[in-house]
Amino acid sequence: MGKIFCPSCGDSIGENESLTSYTSSFNNQNYKLYHCLKCDLRWWEPLKVLPEFYEEEGNEGYVIFHQGLRERISYFHIPFFKHIPLREGRLLDIGCGDGVFLKEARKLGFEVWGIDFDRKSIKIAKEKFGLENVFSMSLEEFVEFCKRENLRFDIITFFEVPEHQDNPKEFLHQVKSILKPGGYIAGSVPNSEAIKGLLYYSPVNLPPHHFLWFTKRALVNLFNTCFEIDKIEIYNVKLSSFIKNLNELSAYISFSLGRKAFLSLREDLKKATIGKSYYTSSSSRKLMFKLLKGVRNGIFMPLALIVYPFLKGFHFYFQFQVKS
Repeated sequence: MGKIFCPSCGDSIGENESLTSYTSSFNNQNYKLYHCLKCDLRWWEPLKVLPEFYEEEGNEGYVIFHQGLRERISYFHIPFFKHIPLREGRLLDIGCGDGVFLKEARKLGFEVWGIDFDRKSIKIAKEKFGLENVFSMSLEEFVEFCKRENLRFDIITFFEVPEHQDNPKEFLHQVKSILKPGGYIAGSVPNSEAIKGLLYYSPVNLPPHHFLWFTKRALVNLFNTCFEIDKIEIYNVKLSSFIKNLNELSAYISFSLGRKAFLSLREDLKKATIGKSYYTSSSSRKLMFKLLKGVRNGIFMPLALIVYPFLKGFHFYFQFQVKS
């Protein structure tokens, strides 16, 4: 019997010891879920990121990015502005998307930089928010750029990024190579135990979108394999109000159960805006997308009310200072 190795701690598990399997409608790939008892990470095999998933809008969030529909930071960004001790310095956001977080970090006084291999999102970051130091490239390419330019950062953030990685330890070692001595790491990941069962197997949380599922223990174990750290701060992130929590929960449920309706809407939106920039794409189409998304989520509001009492928080926010 073959062995599968945990991408975090390297412990082995039998190839036939998967918890469940799933076939993605995006690429017709069959994935198997494994659980490492040593470090508590759950992950999907085959563990291989598909960059085309993001530009081809395999998930609803990328439609929102590509149409420039966001104005405000997400709720999992909020703890950063509350808890991070720095208020200046050079900041890199990995997986910066449309740049909405960098826009707010710039207001605090940070010199902001960002990378994302989704070219459409980077275009929005430049056109809508006027961000200059944002690049469509992989972390590996950016690290080489930093070496040539002798560029290092006081703080590196990655929100909703670790769960997408197919080699998380290499990702963190690359991060470490461009972080200044004594620099800070901050970011967020989905809480894999937010609601066991219902959201566990939502398409939002499945490959080729999310490959790694984190508990607090799994997250701490991963960071300790790559960094010397005195203390890791981890906060269980819930939305700021009951209504916002309910809307987010409804969105998760609706995407799980109403995926076909979303896919039809997405294709309609893409046909209307293909080849157009944020400023020339149809504002009426954007409004239609918002309205139909709201109606769809509203249909599932009663189910969200039933599930809400079991909600533990959708995300973990983490931050720590790396030893010099």
